[in-house]
Amino acid sequence: MIKPEINELLRQYVRDNLSPDEKDRTFVSNIYDSFTELLNNNCIQIGSYPRFTSIRPLHDLDILYILGQWNQYAHNPQSALSKLFESVKADYKNPTNYTVKVSLQTHSVTVAYMDGDKEIFSVDIVPAYIFSKNEFQLDTYKVPELLRKRHGNKRNEFYQQLAIQGREMGWIDSDPRGYIKVASDINKSNNDFRKSVKFVKAWANSYKEEYDDFKMKSFHIEQLITIQYKLNSNLEIFDAIFNFFLQLPDSFSRPQITDRADSTRYIDDYIKDLTQAQRDLILEARNQFLSQLESIYFDVEIEDLLQPVLYTRLPSEDFLFDRQIPTLTETTMTIEGWIQKNGNDFRRLTQQGFIDNGLKIKFRLHMGVDCDEYWWKVKNDNNCEQPRGDITVGNTKNVPEDTKYPGNHYVECYAIRDGICVAKARQNVVIKHQSKKYY
Repeated sequence: MIKPEINELLRQYVRDNLSPDEKDRTFVSNIYDSFTELLNNNCIQIGSYPRFTSIRPLHDLDILYILGQWNQYAHNPQSALSKLFESVKADYKNPTNYTVKVSLQTHSVTVAYMDGDKEIFSVDIVPAYIFSKNEFQLDTYKVPELLRKRHGNKRNEFYQQLAIQGREMGWIDSDPRGYIKVASDINKSNNDFRKSVKFVKAWANSYKEEYDDFKMKSFHIEQLITIQYKLNSNLEIFDAIFNFFLQLPDSFSRPQITDRADSTRYIDDYIKDLTQAQRDLILEARNQFLSQLESIYFDVEIEDLLQPVLYTRLPSEDFLFDRQIPTLTETTMTIEGWIQKNGNDFRRLTQQGFIDNGLKIKFRLHMGVDCDEYWWKVKNDNNCEQPRGDITVGNTKNVPEDTKYPGNHYVECYAIRDGICVAKARQNVVIKHQSKKYY
């Protein structure tokens, strides 16, 4: 599939399936407006929504309630939050058809929008104090450390943890306006930025829903992709996604992205606490994505890329992405498998590839393309005694190849030009179980 086609498919998928639609945007806008009035405009919406990177379904919203200038000796927000809590209960104008449930914690007021016993949406109003200015001359803030935690149970658990430890809530530096400014500027110059982030977030969310130990944070994803677009503002969605997954092993090797508000902290600091099993889970998901992306020419749809399947690759298997080569086919070619007899072509293998074991096959191009070189991959069934997946330049590793091990195998040929796979072809090889040997 040529690059413009796959770019458009990815963009269309994000538009149709991930981006908040007009109903979603109106819903969030009405809710936020209802609080700006209540808070006398002393507030700012934070999180992925004002950075244009939120995906459906929308669940929550964080609002900073700005209480004034930071004073390190006097910053107890409980009085202000108690007044806000009473004000919400008495005066809040609910713009939705849902019932409202209001709760007060030491460092936040939560407003939940309920349909019976089901929470549809929630807003956390969190106190903030103006602390400094960033390079854009926008305010930075001191905020409660609970903002590092996700909405809902994670924050409730954090409150409980503080109570058990007898510890007061800490305050951290935060620069939401800076992150919003950077995201807004990048998005104005190239709206593939937000689509790239949304697509990878959707991929990660599918694994989080399936595996409790999948510990990749959405904000981390966004910042990794932000770095790419800051380095190359003309990046297209395919390139951003492909590069994200290529670089994932290094991205999760150590914390390396400093917090805008505090250069002594890393926004990806959580990486160092991951277990080896959790790291392996992320890498297996990454391998699955890239192997599927490499196969999109044959039988993979865009939505297949987001399925939470793990791929435990064998040490013997190579992929083009190991060499940082994307598959962006722009033309077609065919290969043929010829069964050999006395060193000569005897019979051509059918496309279905059924063949007895104990024979020899020579693979060759039938219709080639304009390219720098041809690479060949012999992929044996993972369940056979001798699984393979080696990629070699010029021809298959063995010429001819032997049909020793029963199973569903295939041979692929890749036309490589300027570091891109511009065409590929596959020949199936299905070896029958006629003896106790395996392919």
